[in-house]
Amino acid sequence: MKPVREWDEAYVLSLPLGEFDWLEIKNRRGLDLTMSTVREGDVRENMAKAVSAFANSGGGQLVYGLINPTAPAGKWIVDDGGILTTVKGKTETREWLEDIIPNLVEFPLSLFNVYAILPSGPDSQLALNRAIYIIDIGDSPQAPHQSTYDNRYYARVGGKSRPLGHRLVSDIMGRRQHPKIELEFATERKFIKGQPSKKNQLFYIEGTASEPTSDVYEYELNIWVRNNGRVFAQYVNCFILIPVPIIPLNKLRTELPGEFKEIEGKMYLRFYKENTIGGGSRYDPILPGLAHSWTIYLKDNIDLTKMGDLVIRWETFADNSSPIEGQIKVKEIKITDYERPLYYTASENEDDD
Repeated sequence: MKPVREWDEAYVLSLPLGEFDWLEIKNRRGLDLTMSTVREGDVRENMAKAVSAFANSGGGQLVYGLINPTAPAGKWIVDDGGILTTVKGKTETREWLEDIIPNLVEFPLSLFNVYAILPSGPDSQLALNRAIYIIDIGDSPQAPHQSTYDNRYYARVGGKSRPLGHRLVSDIMGRRQHPKIELEFATERKFIKGQPSKKNQLFYIEGTASEPTSDVYEYELNIWVRNNGRVFAQYVNCFILIPVPIIPLNKLRTELPGEFKEIEGKMYLRFYKENTIGGGSRYDPILPGLAHSWTIYLKDNIDLTKMGDLVIRWETFADNSSPIEGQIKVKEIKITDYERPLYYTASENEDDD
């Protein structure tokens, strides 16, 4: 997708057909006030709903001056030569749009641009002094915005601008006040040549006959707690429930009974994680777009792709935002292999997470 500032007539006519949450296309009647049947009040009211919806839904483009294609065209065409480039006598249509758009919604909109695509050559479908107009609306940091015409909040749903209920308006308000925390999972597999990791042994006595010597595949579950919101996360706490069948045996033997939990007939071990530095008491704030990582060691020599319906569950808390719960199937977590084999020695010792 090209940046809107690089769109030209050919690119606009090649936009996908249909209705999308990020794109709305209107004909000449949607904007051109020089047409006798077009009322300015209707133009402003309809535009206010669309601007509110895009600003509350992550942004998008509102395009004026095209009509739906008919077979066999298969692409957009310019409506009646396009929209006149002046409005109300002398005012440029682009300038008029830039003046009215901010106050079509409350809070006034600041994150938007207006582009006019003019005739570009003899093959252009645009007539002289006509244009296609694009209103490019960003994901507004002041959301939610309500239309000043009916005092309602809108969002893009199913390719249309639809009124929002109270709960969704509250959710959008939370985007400005709270971090948005999401968890991402991946598993790293390491091939160890020689003796296996001590973390999976119930009993290990170095130098005795009980010392294992077979090769092993070790697994590390890597978890990234990412802040996809607009404000930084000061304190993040997370309870992660790992299915017992994929946890090392010695980890199971050393945990207190209260850390185990049964859900839907399956046993889990609860891990508590937070965004501290080096496991200490100092918190490391997570800035918007960045992440904090944790590692949990899993059982050796298991096939994570054949774990049936086993799931990892979690509940996260970030500052004063509402807790968020989630789950992912173990077999759906991506596995990556460590680049080279490792050679385990008896002097090495790994701590459990």
